[in-house]
Amino acid sequence: MLFAHLADTHLGYRQYNLDEREEDFYRRFHEAVDKIISAECEFVVHSGDLFDSPRPHIRAMLEVMKALDRLSDEGIKVFAIAGNHDVLLRRGAIPPHRLYRSIEFLTPRNPSRVFRGVYVCGLPYHSKIHAKALVENLKALAEKAASYEKRILLMHQGIDKYFPLEHEIKIGDLPRGFHYYALGHIHKRILDNFGEGVIAYPGSMEMWRIDELRDWKTQGKGFYIVDTDEFSVKKIDLKIRPFIKAEIASIGDIPTIKEMISTQRRPVVRLTVSAEPHEYNRLYQELLRELSEALYLDIHRKRTEMEVETEEKPISLKELIAEAMEDHPGSERDFAYALFEALSTGNIDSARNMVREFYDSWAPAPKKKKESPEKEQARLEAYK
Repeated sequence: MLFAHLADTHLGYRQYNLDEREEDFYRRFHEAVDKIISAECEFVVHSGDLFDSPRPHIRAMLEVMKALDRLSDEGIKVFAIAGNHDVLLRRGAIPPHRLYRSIEFLTPRNPSRVFRGVYVCGLPYHSKIHAKALVENLKALAEKAASYEKRILLMHQGIDKYFPLEHEIKIGDLPRGFHYYALGHIHKRILDNFGEGVIAYPGSMEMWRIDELRDWKTQGKGFYIVDTDEFSVKKIDLKIRPFIKAEIASIGDIPTIKEMISTQRRPVVRLTVSAEPHEYNRLYQELLRELSEALYLDIHRKRTEMEVETEEKPISLKELIAEAMEDHPGSERDFAYALFEALSTGNIDSARNMVREFYDSWAPAPKKKKESPEKEQARLEAYK
């Protein structure tokens, strides 16, 4: 039996504030659906960040509805979890997936389904301050899964082995015993063995950030199709809009870049200009004039060695918090950092919820009021 594994589709993302880039994300999503139907997959798992925002606009929601209708017409089930972009990080927040009856949406209260003998379970994104609860829930799922012959786990998390700087959990926190770990959150493709199973990140299906360029050139962009007989994985590539990254020093370099653009389909071009400061403005205007066939030009001036040497080391908020709170437990430092991030991005609901949940864990248990003799006697009489 075949199934498709998608993640990080980020529908509704309007890169560079361009209509065309938003359309690119929809095109890739529908192209993936075409290939899923053509391959005769029996179900789909989506490992989070279906949308780029927890409050997607109507167009993004409509494109998902079209895709789900097509999959449903072919009898293809869809199982999904929420990623960090899909839902506001506050208690009681409702992800947009809830609007679609054809999505089997996995939640902490209802985390598993059984489809034709395959145990499919998953948990939504957990921030680092909730990593302990995530690990405990994963252990419980592994125990329930043990009685099934084939087992799939969906997660949307960074793991230290693959995402050392900003991970939520460690590789040792993963429960063993699953055959396929359908992961999301990291935008590059990763396949690795773990226990008797496979850890799989299909990556994003479009270029969400320029730093994904290197991985795209070596790994491509797309999704996976998996055979449940042996849980063998096939990489399915999608034809994304090309990105060009180059360095330019003078007007004489422009024809080379222009030739590169002419062979591509309206690419996004990232240029680093190494000209002297007094030449930069003239070269910048010439680039805009000569490279108009590009969909978007992202032009930056390269700093000189002197500028780099004299520049102060960038301030790391995480390091500052860790230094200021060195005598505090790691959970408190993580809480302070997560709270600052939420407040700095204007996510007041998430910040308020973080504070409530964090300090609830410190609150002493309420004292029991002593019953009056009359009430105690009445309660005892009721049980007779």
